[in-house]
Parts: sequence; structure tokens; C-alpha cells
Amino acid sequence: MPCACDQCRRHAAVLGLGPQMLTRTVLRKAFLAAAKQWHPDRFERDPAQRDAAEERFKLIQAAYRELWEHVKRPVRPTHGAPPDAPPAGTAPKQPDLPHIFLGGMPGGYDAPNFPRAVGEIVAAHLQETERALAFLDLSTTPKRPGDLSQYLLLTSYRIFYRERMGIVSLLWYVDLGEISLTEPPPDRKPTLRQRIHARFSHLQRTSTLVIRRHTGAPFCTLTAEADDTAKKVVYNFLRQVKTR
Repeated sequence: MPCACDQCRRHAAVLGLGPQMLTRTVLRKAFLAAAKQWHPDRFERDPAQRDAAEERFKLIQAAYRELWEHVKRPVRPTHGAPPDAPPAGTAPKQPDLPHIFLGGMPGGYDAPNFPRAVGEIVAAHLQETERALAFLDLSTTPKRPGDLSQYLLLTSYRIFYRERMGIVSLLWYVDLGEISLTEPPPDRKPTLRQRIHARFSHLQRTSTLVIRRHTGAPFCTLTAEADDTAKKVVYNFLRQVKTR
């Protein structure tokens, strides 16, 4: 353990860890295992169990954040403070994630610079320990700005996807499966509609981004719903998330 305080022991117990030497690799594996075991989506057919799972998942997130900070920078006692007291004025940080920048792209916004309407959607989804990273309005078209009827929201722990029928799906990063970005074959001739679209619009929508769950089931597929540059940024971000 990074230290022998009661708080660290409680956090370790939440993640199923014993008194072994703690490293980032050990911590990450324990977090993934605990998160999958208590994933709220596993209990969606049992509301009572789902509520309990959500509370457990919050404890898992908090334990992971606290222990991750101890691994990075062990707590040292200060003069006049008990050995198990954290430095004054410090706050737990979110798990390290790669940066993502969607601001300036068609329909793209980066935290914390969300317009009011986007901020209201974000606030409705976030849990207490969660922070928003980026928002992509998938309803943006060449003829008009988006109306936020479809979107992709990336947070510190998961992805929210609202499709055209208004159904919102979520995917925790710990359940992230294959991510693919494909382009049409180079010898494929564009249709008349595609040629007109390319001529009069700065939006390029020819590649397809597919995000799958760890089970192989599709989570979302984006083709005409987003600009190619934005899809590539999301693709690169999620590929980096999988390797951390």
C-alpha cells in the first residue's frame, strides 16, 4: 500500500486489494475488475439492485481516484498533522485521460466552454464525481446549425449517445470494445448528391466511426451524423483511453 492509513485500507478493500505493494498497473486492473462487477447496466432489469450498484460504483470511482493520487504522490505527514491526514487544501483528481479538442469543429464544444443549452444537457447527465470533457452535436447539417436533438457526450468515465429517435445510451470506458474508423474505397465514385454536398458544404461526412461494447455489440455508428475531422478526433481519443 502507498501508506498504512485507515482511509487507504478502506479504499483498497473497495477495490478488492490487500496489503501488497500498489502500482498503477495493479490499481488499474483492480479498478477495471471492480467496475465490471458493479457496472450499473448489469442490473438494469432490477431497479433495486441497480440503485445499489450505482452507489457501489461511486465508491469504486472514489477509491480509484484517491489511491491513484497516493501512487503518484504519497502523502507525507506535515508538522502538527496526524500521519493519515491529507495535505490541506488538496482535492481528489479525476483519473488521467488523454486530451480531446472538439471546439471549433462543426457542432463541437470543449469543456468548460459549453453554450447554455449544451451545459444544461451535460448537467443533466453527470454524476457528482464526474466531469464533462467534450460535446459533439450530431444534428448539425449544412443548411442549419444543430438543434441538439442528437449528440455524443464524452465524460471522465463514459460516453453518452443520443440518437435520432431520442433514445440515450451510455457506455462506460471500462466496457469499451473495438473502435473503427473506415473510409469508402478510393475507386468508389461519389453520387450526384454527394458531389453537390461536397461542393457547397464545408462539412465532410464520408468516413464511418463504429464504437462497440466489450461484448462486441455495437454502441453507435456515425457516418452522416458528424464531420470526418470530428469523428477522427473521437476515434483517436477512444483508442488512447483503451490503452491507459
